[in-house]
Amino acid sequence: MWGRRTAAQRSAESAGLTWKHLDDQSDLAVAKLTACVAADRASADDVLPTVARVAEKLAADEANHELIVTLVEVLQHLGSHGLEQFHAADEIRVVLGSRCLVVWEAVNEFWAAVAEWCRENGELRSNEDVLSVENAKLRAILWTSNRSLGDGTRVGTSDALRYEKSGGTPIPGYRELIAP
Repeated sequence: MWGRRTAAQRSAESAGLTWKHLDDQSDLAVAKLTACVAADRASADDVLPTVARVAEKLAADEANHELIVTLVEVLQHLGSHGLEQFHAADEIRVVLGSRCLVVWEAVNEFWAAVAEWCRENGELRSNEDVLSVENAKLRAILWTSNRSLGDGTRVGTSDALRYEKSGGTPIPGYRELIAP
């Protein structure tokens, strides 16, 4: 990877990740990894503010929209679980710039709609199964693709897919959210 670095790679570097972590990863995988490092309270340096600044710069370019949505979504998922290991959602939100806050609100509204759709269809599951996983790799997959709700239930990627397939509104694109 000696050529030009992608926006996701620059964002990951700001989180303290090295090239060995990034080699042959898609931008969205790098965004997810960056969010995990940024949300983690145990990192040697608190990189969340740095990642937030880089994300805000990247959010100015439409080409980075999916990357920013993924980063924000994973930060929200991790913050939702109420685990001491991760920054809480309100701690994350306070460091975001104005463009990322617009994305934050859109992502939050989308997942609230998914949760409501699941409630109406009797499909909410307990978050205990996700939070109690001991295998670190499986835990990382589950914690970044599921969102804990305040009542001990959760929604995840499969719920979002079913919601959208049933006619639910997806997360708006760049032009609807950020473009002037």
